[in-house]
Amino acid sequence: MKIKLISIFLLIFLVSCAQIQSLQDEPEETYKTEKQRATAEKMQKEDINLPTGSTLLEEGAGFTLRGALGMDDPLDTYIDTITFNVALDKISFMPLISVDSMSGVIVTDWYSLDDGQSRIKINIRIVDQEMSDESLVVSLFTQSLNDDRWIDQGINSEQSLKIKESILSSARSLKIASEL
Repeated sequence: MKIKLISIFLLIFLVSCAQIQSLQDEPEETYKTEKQRATAEKMQKEDINLPTGSTLLEEGAGFTLRGALGMDDPLDTYIDTITFNVALDKISFMPLISVDSMSGVIVTDWYSLDDGQSRIKINIRIVDQEMSDESLVVSLFTQSLNDDRWIDQGINSEQSLKIKESILSSARSLKIASEL
């Protein structure tokens, strides 16, 4: 029994080390689409400075124990919803911190506005695939620059609602078009 446990832990350790090495071999920034690449280039031209180490992540990336053991079912690990893809497309101009298709969560990094005097950050969570008002939660956080310090302005509920309505409207239109 001890030998089996040690073997399992050794296997997990080796797979983890291989995963770390493969991540180090990848380029610093990866882009899912040409649109994300163009957005990143546009931000560089406009002197929008991203924090060191922030990348535009590919959705569905990650490591699971089930995947390491070859028991991963591709359909279990990636849920392709219209609402999730529309939301991702709507905020594709912003740098992404986290994209989790399993939980339906998208988190952006801060995006500068007004010549660097204010900035926004958006968190989106797709609760279900019903495309109702309760199916989507959008939070738009704002900050303003005051004497070299960022001051929280809180959540902008009005803009959050506009983004939510825009995502749901586009998702509903795409769903109707796909059913024709």
